[in-house]
Amino acid sequence: MAPEPTLRLDWDDLKLFVEIARTGTLTAAAERLRLSQPTAGRRLRGLEEAIGAALFQRTPAGFRLTDEGEAMLVHAEQMAEEAVALQRKLIGGARGLEGVLRLSTSDWVSSRVLAAPLAGFAIEHPGLVVEVLADSRLYDLQRREADLVLRFVPFSGSDIVQRRFLRIRYALYAAPAYLERCGDPRASGDGNGHRLVTMNSALDQLPDVAWLRGRWPAALPAFRSNNREAQGAACVAGAGLAVLPRVIGDQLPLARLESEAPPPRDLWLGYHQDLRRLRRLRTLVDMLVAALPPEL
Repeated sequence: MAPEPTLRLDWDDLKLFVEIARTGTLTAAAERLRLSQPTAGRRLRGLEEAIGAALFQRTPAGFRLTDEGEAMLVHAEQMAEEAVALQRKLIGGARGLEGVLRLSTSDWVSSRVLAAPLAGFAIEHPGLVVEVLADSRLYDLQRREADLVLRFVPFSGSDIVQRRFLRIRYALYAAPAYLERCGDPRASGDGNGHRLVTMNSALDQLPDVAWLRGRWPAALPAFRSNNREAQGAACVAGAGLAVLPRVIGDQLPLARLESEAPPPRDLWLGYHQDLRRLRRLRTLVDMLVAALPPEL
């Protein structure tokens, strides 16, 4: 009797399948795996041909798993989790000061807080490369999307080593031209006649946004953005009052309204416990702690 044909699957194609299932789009999965969209599409087609079934239904809302895809995802995710866990264990045992570290944080923290100490770190350790992922997405430490994450909310996993890293101070700012045009907001009871530069609606529950809205409920929004640097630029241009991190606002040609103090926020540092013995990661964390004051 002839032997049954052997199905050979490429692990990189399975990783792509898992990412498409998680993100819902080919484009997002390709970005996470650093593939071009045509390459990702070609790999997915090759995988489906090897399986002999469609794994996704292509819809206007994104990729939806077929029944065959649902069955395959259970096993593929288990394989992905085991592979990442093995990778963390192997990397966590590494002792040298060479290689790449992926650090995730927000755009303004990377440029205003970390850029200078990281530049010094690069000079001192030429065999190490720190790759900064500067965006608002919360990267997954379990899946090793990043080695080190700095973010404004504590980490929830019991396998994450975390600490309060920095306390970030905020202040209320206005351009001199705005104050000449609209007056000092501190003389207004509810902010009537004033305009606000603030976060977009998806982030309107942040403490500084709630503080600004509660302090001057009658003030109208003038400019919204999820980018602090863009808010600072709009404030400089006279669009309205803005709450900014002091590491941004104090460097701009703005008036800081001293008597108004929004609440500070804690920046948390975290990494997976499997990497706690990774010398290059410990060296980076120790450098950041030593180089930066506990409050900015």
